[in-house]
Amino acid sequence: MATKPMSNIRAERARIGLSAQQLADQVGVSPFTVSRWENGQSEPSGKNLVQLCAAFGCSADYLLGLTDSPRGDS
Repeated sequence: MATKPMSNIRAERARIGLSAQQLADQVGVSPFTVSRWENGQSEPSGKNLVQLCAAFGCSADYLLGLTDSPRGDS
């Protein structure tokens, strides 16, 4: 079952100028996994979500598309 595309991951990755390979290396996954997250074919694990938030300096709610604010406030 496909999940909602996590376009905020792609947007944040582009904002800070990381390639999929660089983000994958930083988080400890494959570039294919990053692509699957960005295209909504899978979602990051809790551990990976924490690492993504640290890499981007944003909230999990933002990456998950639950808020439009990178800091997670309304």
